[in-house]
Amino acid sequence: MNKQPVVVVGAGVIGLSVANQLQEDGKYNVTIVAEHVPDSLPAGTRESTGWASPWAGAHWRAWSSNWDHWVQDMELQTYHLMNEIAERTPESGISKAQGLDYFETLPDGERPWYVSKVNDIRELPAGELPPGITYGLEYSTVLINVPQYLTYLKNKFEGLGGTIEQRSLDHIEESLLFGGESSDKTPIVVNCAALGNRVLGGVCDLSMRPVRGQTLVVNAPDAKRTLTRLGSQFGYVIPRGDGTVVLGGTAEAGSWEEEEDRQTTQRILQRTLALEPSLLPPSMLGLSESERVRELQASVIYVGVGFRPMREGGVRLEAQEYVDSVSAKPFTVIHCYGHAGFGYQTSLGYARRVREMIESM
Repeated sequence: MNKQPVVVVGAGVIGLSVANQLQEDGKYNVTIVAEHVPDSLPAGTRESTGWASPWAGAHWRAWSSNWDHWVQDMELQTYHLMNEIAERTPESGISKAQGLDYFETLPDGERPWYVSKVNDIRELPAGELPPGITYGLEYSTVLINVPQYLTYLKNKFEGLGGTIEQRSLDHIEESLLFGGESSDKTPIVVNCAALGNRVLGGVCDLSMRPVRGQTLVVNAPDAKRTLTRLGSQFGYVIPRGDGTVVLGGTAEAGSWEEEEDRQTTQRILQRTLALEPSLLPPSMLGLSESERVRELQASVIYVGVGFRPMREGGVRLEAQEYVDSVSAKPFTVIHCYGHAGFGYQTSLGYARRVREMIESM
């Protein structure tokens, strides 16, 4: 069978998810071309801050607004698929957990759209709300151990027969060089290059903007649930299921600052400890607030800084026709980038949609 060659540009969570869906389908011969690839660095070397996926939390918590039905659909598809993965493939790094969302105020005064959509959800009575919170939800969600999940996606893809080429591209048409010489079919290109699209020739999308996020990874084996506070005191607690926990966070649009902001670190420690006292052992409950913050700081494994790939106008998901400057032959690029801070929780929905677009060509 002469399979259709597909080249996926980018090996973040979106690129890896797309590549796996296509390779698993059996009709495509998929190659990933990416500057950054999971598990490609020597031990002790830190990932590039220009590659967003390794720096994420991550968990499933609805990001979309009550009127953004498209992203809602992508989130819900991913929610259900990730629950299935958690049940049948624990080695993936995805696990089920209790989630708590605390709202200082409700956007537009309306209940969140997912109140009627996710599993085991309940609205919290006033007596269970922390100070400064007017509305809260508890529900069943999933945690994503990011390093483990990226490795799982990479290994699964290669196990299905997919190929990964680690290199950077100057122009989108260079991806055609990796489409395989054994096929007489022109490769279809899927562009999942995220912030790289600011400078990738043939795209140069200056509507892409970084949104800086600073997080802490701490050792806190007693913390089992994920909590998010939404509002002026924004913060989140995301266990990874291995005894480590990601604490955040920030959302600084337009910032390329790669270094730790120590004031931000202190603010994250204070806010997350107020959210989740079990970040410290019960024996430390009697300590003063400042003493507890110092104890939590002593458990910090590392401080992470990453840049969410935000696009003005939202995710770009569309097909575009190009002409190869060397062969003068036309080829199709499906753009799928600009997922900002909701890449993981929409990844499988977008991957499914890309596959549907290719099938309809």
